[in-house]
This record gives sequence, C-alpha cells and structure tokens, in this order.
Amino acid sequence: MKIIEKHGWILVFLGAVCWSLNSPLVKYMTASAMTICCLRALIAGVVLLPFLRPSRLKPDRWTAVYLLSFAGVCITVIASLSMTDAAIAVGMQYTALIWLTLTAVLRTRRFRGQPWGPVFLILAGLLLFMSSGSAGSLTGNLTAASEGILFAVMTASGKRAGQENPLGLTCIANLFTGALVLLIHPQTAGEALSMAPSQWGLLLVLGVVQVAMGYGLYNLGLQYVSPQRASILALWEMILGPVWVALFLHEYSSGMIIAGFLLILGGICLNALHPSGKGYILVKPDDMAL
Repeated sequence: MKIIEKHGWILVFLGAVCWSLNSPLVKYMTASAMTICCLRALIAGVVLLPFLRPSRLKPDRWTAVYLLSFAGVCITVIASLSMTDAAIAVGMQYTALIWLTLTAVLRTRRFRGQPWGPVFLILAGLLLFMSSGSAGSLTGNLTAASEGILFAVMTASGKRAGQENPLGLTCIANLFTGALVLLIHPQTAGEALSMAPSQWGLLLVLGVVQVAMGYGLYNLGLQYVSPQRASILALWEMILGPVWVALFLHEYSSGMIIAGFLLILGGICLNALHPSGKGYILVKPDDMAL
C-alpha cells in the first residue's frame, strides 16, 4: 500500500495508456459512436461489479457530481466528434488542466513563484494540436469546449467521491452512463443485435481494457495525486493514441500535430523535473481538496 501511495501517479499513467487504445480500435468499429459509447460503458460496469461495495459509497453530492460529469464527458466527446474536427473534439477535453490550475490559484492565492512553464507549454501544444483541423461548427466547438470543464469537475469530484471505493465508483458511473445513453439513443439495441462477432470482440476489448481498466486505474491513482497532476498525466492518451495508429494502422499525423505533441511532452517532462521533486503544478494534493 505504501508503494501505491508513493507512486500513485503510475496508476494514473497506466489508465491513460488504456484510454489511448481507443484511437486504433474504434477505427475498426462499424457501429455508430453513440452505440459504442453505450455498450462499452455497460460492459465496463458489468466487469467492475465484483469491486462494487455499496456500503463504502456515499450517496452524497460528490457522487452525484461525479456521475453527471463522467457521463457528460463521455457524451460530449461523442457528440462533438460528429459536429467538429476530431482534433478539436479530443483536444478540448484536456483543457481541464487550465480550469484546475485557475481553481487552485483562486483557492490558495498563490500567484507568484509557481511553475507556470509546464502549463503554458501544454496549452501551446493543445492549441497547435486543435488548430491542425478544420474550424468546425460553432455548436460543435462549444460542445467540445464543455469537455474540459466536465473533465476537470470529474477529476476533482472523483478524488472525494472515490476515497473508499474508487473501483465501485467507476462501476456505478459506467452503468449510469450506459443507461443514460441508451435513453438518448434507443437505436443502440437494434444496432447491438446486428453486430458481427468480430465487432463484439473489439467492443469487449474497449469495454474491459479502455474503459474499465482505464477509468479504474485513473480513479485509483487519483486518490494519491493532485487533480492537476492527474490531468497532466492523462495527456499521455493524446500522445500515445496517434503512436498506436501509426504503428498498427500506418496512418501518420501531420507536422502540426506532431509539433503539438512535442510541446505537450515537453510540458509533462518539465513538470516532472520541478525542483520540488514531486511534479505538482502550483499546489500539492491537500491544497486541491474540494
């Protein structure tokens, strides 16, 4: 347990690695995005049921906020992908770092002597990444913009709501999301019945590895690192996703996207080399307890 407490960031990083598998696997899926979102969430929820401990989950405001923000992240990412460029739809999710940073500064009043370098490098990388695509529609861009706020709220509330049973919280969140998407997109049932066995195989990998393991590891690690640091480590999804696509599908990113990734990677490394030796941005975990 002491090793996990000291190196909880590894769990968050491994969660981001699991998330990154979404990029190559989804390209092989033929079902609609909403159907994929619904079914993989339900699969993840069922897989995590053995870890559910109802007595260790409090039905309080933090749990409610987490469930709503978790579902919001899943749905807005899928919705924005159909209304704006994929680079914008994916990249805006990780502007969560900016919202968490602003919240930390406002709460602690620590404006000076803070390592702003990593924040600006990562922000510059995100802007380069998102500017590589088309402008998209205003509605799509606004939907994408909400992803960052929702991801920030999900991360901050997850630290409180999942203190005693992070895997159980992940289970409930996925079942809630699956049920909500099914209500929004009732065509899911018909599409599920017509899916080929190979498609179900891919969907199982997405549900078990990308969602159940991804969010499960993220929520476990979140109990030992600050929300800000978790949001920085989550950026590895953006870096590794195109790497898997290049390795296995032989599809390569543009020069601007690669430049954006390098800036993001530079910001992550600069954060890790912070003189404190702990790699925190602006504040320590206790300062970000909401």
